[in-house]
Amino acid sequence: MWHSLRRWIRSSPACLIALRRLLRRYRQLGIGPDTRLVIEGYPRCANSFATLAVIRAQPKLIEVAHHLHSVAQVRLGARRGIPTLVLIREPRDAVLSLTIRKELPSVVWALEEYLDFYLPVAALADGVVVADFTETTADMGAVIRRLNDRFGTNFAEFDHNEENVAAVYAELEQIEQRDAGGDVVRETHVARPSAARRSAKDDLASQLESQPAQRLLAEAQTLYEMILQQHGIRLPDPQEATAH
Repeated sequence: MWHSLRRWIRSSPACLIALRRLLRRYRQLGIGPDTRLVIEGYPRCANSFATLAVIRAQPKLIEVAHHLHSVAQVRLGARRGIPTLVLIREPRDAVLSLTIRKELPSVVWALEEYLDFYLPVAALADGVVVADFTETTADMGAVIRRLNDRFGTNFAEFDHNEENVAAVYAELEQIEQRDAGGDVVRETHVARPSAARRSAKDDLASQLESQPAQRLLAEAQTLYEMILQQHGIRLPDPQEATAH
């Protein structure tokens, strides 16, 4: 019951507006009167990297709504004509990473959440800009350029060089240390590449072989590919990358 109610709340712009009045987290991260940009996505889709990269690139601080992982925030941004960036990731990696992060008993819940988030995104079509995890973490400057082209904005582009990327990852580690309440960086939580998390994904992958998970994963993969096609995103073919 609570699971279904939670999903309904997270999909409703009206609930989002009400929660902003009631909860500090929603006032901090939700769309407000001065919001210049919305950055939202399913968890573990480079939300933290993208948000920090955009903010660090601007000559002065801008109000960005982010990290509610709520499709209601995407809908509200599109409805109000606020430049809205939706982050997406290949479902297998995204759901395994979230299952590890949240210590979920099953990947099925994470797959259902993936579908709940991106089905409405597909219906918004060109009302938003979509960026895949691969391009977000490889050339965030190009993603910002696409935002500017679509919405007629002039956000400064992130210079995606080694120094700037390292600075973003260092800040992400500091955020994780603060959230953990000490000096330890939890490799299952920190929003940067992690060998420990890759190993945990390998251990967890067998859960995707169950019949319910396979069905949901197939649906999620079809949805992912459809959204990429909608937005003209062509990722490098793994075989092409190997050949080069």
